[in-house]
Amino acid sequence: MTRIRWGKTLRRATISFSLVVQTLVAVLSFSTTVAADVFRIMDLDQEAAQIRVDMIQLAREEILLAVHRASDDELVLSYLALLRGAARRGVKVRILIDGVFNELSKPIQAHLLCEGIEIKEYHPVRLTKLRGITQRYHDKVILVDRKKMLIGGRNLEYPFFGSTKKSYVKKAYVDRDVYVEGRTLEPAYDYFMRLWQSDEVAPVALGAYDPGTTRQDCDDSIDGMPYERCMELRPRTLCQVGKAEAVLDRRWSALDSGGLIHRNPNIDWSVGQREVADVRFFHDPVGRKGIDPGTFEAFLDYVDSAKASITIESPYFILSKNSSKALAQAIVRGVRVRVLTNSLASTQNLFAQGGYEGEKAQLVQMGIEIWEYKGPKMLHAKSIVIDDEIAIIGNFNIDPRSEFLNTELAVAAHDAAVARELRLSMDAHLANAWLIGRDGMAAGESRRFPNVSTGKIIKLRFFQMIAPLVKKQL
Repeated sequence: MTRIRWGKTLRRATISFSLVVQTLVAVLSFSTTVAADVFRIMDLDQEAAQIRVDMIQLAREEILLAVHRASDDELVLSYLALLRGAARRGVKVRILIDGVFNELSKPIQAHLLCEGIEIKEYHPVRLTKLRGITQRYHDKVILVDRKKMLIGGRNLEYPFFGSTKKSYVKKAYVDRDVYVEGRTLEPAYDYFMRLWQSDEVAPVALGAYDPGTTRQDCDDSIDGMPYERCMELRPRTLCQVGKAEAVLDRRWSALDSGGLIHRNPNIDWSVGQREVADVRFFHDPVGRKGIDPGTFEAFLDYVDSAKASITIESPYFILSKNSSKALAQAIVRGVRVRVLTNSLASTQNLFAQGGYEGEKAQLVQMGIEIWEYKGPKMLHAKSIVIDDEIAIIGNFNIDPRSEFLNTELAVAAHDAAVARELRLSMDAHLANAWLIGRDGMAAGESRRFPNVSTGKIIKLRFFQMIAPLVKKQL
């Protein structure tokens, strides 16, 4: 036990030392030349959708896209058509996606590969390689020309931009991204490339739709496929890939006909934006978590540094021993801790909600001020404000899965004006939220779960029973 405690202490000390070093480096840099970053919070759904279009359209050399999940949602296909357009004009395009949540059709992916776009999967599920099956890729970021970055909670599908149009998801989301331009991108770029070149990822495997079967002959087909079988599959494969190309052609044309996104505004989103002198990028280790400090250790260090207030928005709020201890110590120091998370009425994730519901009364009694979002949309933003001086926006949730299993990213702006802007955005959500009392009940409500059907409550009770058994998976 002593060795485990020392290990955690050393990791926390390492991340603390890292923050000090970053600050000293920043100060030394500013003594000669002022190098700052644009840091633009993207709350509005339409703007968040459009900025991705303009970043792709303005790319000249390289686009690196990291996504947690993607399907054949029409908005996803529109972005893929834009990425194909970038590849056709000579831009290097790389897409990294989680191996479990890659729901793009194989013909679409085969067509993109034929267009020169590289696609890799993180921890793809293979019967011959089950290592790391519980550790998933949760990064959501787009990097353009090593100069521009967009990071936040949104996947590329319609629900993450406030709409359920032709979606697998029944709810729309309330989400947040941040656009960063400047020197912060170097560590972000380096991290993406180290992961891209690591054994944690592998080129997408498409079976019969492997590019080998779409060439003039089958001599270079995928390993293990006989020539005769390749030639047998080739006509159908070519037909399906041709249909996939036509699908993206239609999505490309639709960008001129109105809708959520448009092809040609080509807005420079940094123009007129205030620059921030101290912006920091955090990521998890490439490989197994817990060996080197990562994003969650940085979060814990910020909690330890808080003097007056910690304001959190997280879709899920399930504390591990580490995060519970850090927040409890902050409360003892006199720090006000306020959290906005989902109610049973707004959430779609009953598994995570089950873990939270069993503990929320205890959390309020501990001194945490908890608010629950009423809906009908689901809160999906992941943001923190420390002492109204530091704004943190990223991919990570306040739950054990983000701490121990998933890859997570975040950026922090040490700037009071940005922190106030983020705090105002978070405060606005309280108008549509319940304050939770010491008994775990929503203030002013007679029912324990307002605006929730009996069927959903029954499902929640089931997940509450099994949640303690699998807490690290929540």
